[in-house]
Amino acid sequence: MNKKILIVDDIQSIKIAIKDLLSKEYTVFDASNYEEAIKTLENESIDLVITDIRMPGKSGLDLIKTIKENYPSTLYALITAYNINDYIQFAKEHGVWNIIPKYSFLDLRYIEVTVRKLMTSDIFGVEKYFDSDFVVAQSTDEKFEKPPEKGIVIKTIKSDKDRTYMCERIAKFMIDKGAPRLIQQVLEELTSNAMIRAPKDQYGVSKYQYEIPAVDMIIPYENIKLSEKDYFQIGYGIYDKTYILIIQDNFGTLKKEEILRRLDRHISVNEETGLPNGLSDSHGRGLYICREISDTIIFNIRVNVQTEIISLIKTGETRSFKSLSIYETG
Repeated sequence: MNKKILIVDDIQSIKIAIKDLLSKEYTVFDASNYEEAIKTLENESIDLVITDIRMPGKSGLDLIKTIKENYPSTLYALITAYNINDYIQFAKEHGVWNIIPKYSFLDLRYIEVTVRKLMTSDIFGVEKYFDSDFVVAQSTDEKFEKPPEKGIVIKTIKSDKDRTYMCERIAKFMIDKGAPRLIQQVLEELTSNAMIRAPKDQYGVSKYQYEIPAVDMIIPYENIKLSEKDYFQIGYGIYDKTYILIIQDNFGTLKKEEILRRLDRHISVNEETGLPNGLSDSHGRGLYICREISDTIIFNIRVNVQTEIISLIKTGETRSFKSLSIYETG
């Protein structure tokens, strides 16, 4: 692909592992600190920087600020062993859309997919995160059916009645297979977002909800029956003890800035009350809850075309630190 990647990490073993992985497809440089990274940026046309946050001397956050100011065409992502929620506000302020935990259960594959998605416009598809035997089955049957043994089945949702039925059946199937009961809440939140909040008309007005911007409030219609162009898809399945949920709408109206704004409001705490700033928000909490329940949640957005949200829940290995994974193309 003739792309140049810079890995910045003061831990040699991690730096070498990532470099060895990516060198199969890219020209990869490495640095151990801010100063070494800047020297490489001065001498090479770097396409992507993946930097640790905490390093001796200036941090990865300082490096991101410098890249934004002096190398605006260079993409960047952060990687850390610490609580990613501590950096969500920085991410919101500086446009950081990907923060990778060093012990993500997807490990090096997760990093490999992150880089490939950042280097191309090919951002959609959960199969990227799994082995070649992963199966994606499309179904026109309106009834619930079991997914492939290693993969997912995708169904089309046409109404609130369809959504309620499918969420209940998928949740029961997943829970019977060992998934946490909270998986039903992920289903409810993500499908509500696709059915109620995503569809907008040519003027940007919501089709199935009232919006009161002055008080940041939305009121959904009742008994929604979608028009054909507003149908959305739900995918579900299991692969190697990973429970998979995918929601795809055909609008692409979810904004990456809005995702970070809502996450930040529910992570940050009001100094006077000691409570989350977003506690009284009428919406937005659903995305935060889904991220907390999921081991990994991935947002893929093609602006005004499609949004795909992928939730992955790994049995017995829930991580306390959640990745940030948002991709957007024009």
